[in-house]
Amino acid sequence: MAEERQDNSRKGSSRLFRLVRTTSFRFTLITMILFIISVFVLSAFVYRATIGDAIGDMEDQITEEVAALEQVYERAGYPGLRRVIGLRSSSYNARGSAYTKDALYILIDPDNRQPPVRDLSQIPPEALDSENIVEFSYERITASARNNILDPDKIEMRYGIGGMRRMYNPETRRQEAIVFVARDITDLVRIREAASDVFVRMAGVTFILALVVAYFSSRAFLARLDDVNRTAEAITAGDLGKRIPLSGAGDEFDALGRNLNSMLDQIERLMTGMKQVSDNIAHDLRSPLTRIRNRLESAVSEPEIDYKTVVEQTIPDVDRLLATFNALLSITRIESGERYGTMKPVDLVALVEEVTELYEPAAQDAGFRLNVDLQATPQVMGSRELISQALANLLDNAFKYGRTSEEGVEPTIEVKVAPRVGGGALMSVSDNGPGVSPIDRERILNRFVRLEKSRSTHGSGLGLSMVTAIARFHNGQLSVGPGLPRHEDKHSLDQPGNYGLGIRIAFPPAPKNLFEMIKIGNQKG
Repeated sequence: MAEERQDNSRKGSSRLFRLVRTTSFRFTLITMILFIISVFVLSAFVYRATIGDAIGDMEDQITEEVAALEQVYERAGYPGLRRVIGLRSSSYNARGSAYTKDALYILIDPDNRQPPVRDLSQIPPEALDSENIVEFSYERITASARNNILDPDKIEMRYGIGGMRRMYNPETRRQEAIVFVARDITDLVRIREAASDVFVRMAGVTFILALVVAYFSSRAFLARLDDVNRTAEAITAGDLGKRIPLSGAGDEFDALGRNLNSMLDQIERLMTGMKQVSDNIAHDLRSPLTRIRNRLESAVSEPEIDYKTVVEQTIPDVDRLLATFNALLSITRIESGERYGTMKPVDLVALVEEVTELYEPAAQDAGFRLNVDLQATPQVMGSRELISQALANLLDNAFKYGRTSEEGVEPTIEVKVAPRVGGGALMSVSDNGPGVSPIDRERILNRFVRLEKSRSTHGSGLGLSMVTAIARFHNGQLSVGPGLPRHEDKHSLDQPGNYGLGIRIAFPPAPKNLFEMIKIGNQKG
């Protein structure tokens, strides 16, 4: 039982330590500390603009009054100085009011030849050590306690600010008077203390609130992060179908979760595709490798066999194997962006015109009518070599699979270049062959995918995969849809069986400036 409690205590301490180390906890605390500092700076500014300026004005008044009293002493001596201070002092003024509100005075004759004038019991010790303006505290008996000085309940603690000056006889240089001029600042000090108390309390409450907010926000942060970690651990363990749960709050964690889930979906598709590719490679390469092995085995076991004939029969199978691996290598290089350095403006019209001229004799020999529809289009940014390769693959694909068995249908291939809405250009190759069902149109873009009706035709199933890679390399969009109608009286898209296959590549517009060109180059790198 004790061990279980210790284990729970260790787990609690570990979780609390994790909470304190989280970014959200630190960020919340830093934000609150910055808030407290900003409030402190603002309070200091307000204090300086109000109480500080008021006290500063009093200091200036005291300095000016001390200087004026020095002039009185120089002109009228001690008697004149005593008379002026007596008129200004609230204690000695017959009217019972001070010369200036909250004014306090002390005049002392060091030789005790004259009775002192004093609003305070003594000069504050702080002022005796310096003639600078100093703050001090003093006790004042309230009006109702004039005859009961020893009653502490009737004594009020007050605060003042003042300065002392020693008066010397200009002839004998003997000290004849000590003057202390002050102002009562009790109200200002109490306001300052109250403001300081409020600030300290507010800072304390804010800090405690920050700890509470940081604790709960960190718990929520860790809970969401644990979901991500558990998902990552499950995927690492082999569960590729595991996904990050979404709370539905629509916050940044949900946005991150959706992006990560999309990435995981793509990874799962790629892994599935790799498995399918491996299966397809094994399936498609088994036959030529088996034929090669059988021929070689026959050549070894049958001495009378013609070795030259065996070699001549084997070379086409080896060539097809090499073509398959070369196509795979080309697709990999294109997808990795290895050829991005050749990107430059390309005139699609001129390129298509050049390629179709080369394919015109082959189309005639194969019994196809090759139509070319070239419209004025803006240049696109790309690799002329790769775009030519894509068009060649599309034409080869149309020659192989674009012939229908229906009678009365002339095999036709149409190559079209047109401007794209919003900028860029469209390049398409369409035929009026048997077409592809809608459910298989996306599949034929995958590697090694060959539909059953095309199994008898030589091919690796990589031609359209390379076209897809080239389109992505150019930030283009490849789409598969219906092609040319086989019969002029059947133009309804509701009957896809009446159409051949059409493959279109939409190229984005060329960059307008050097910055966009560099950006595209960085994306390819």
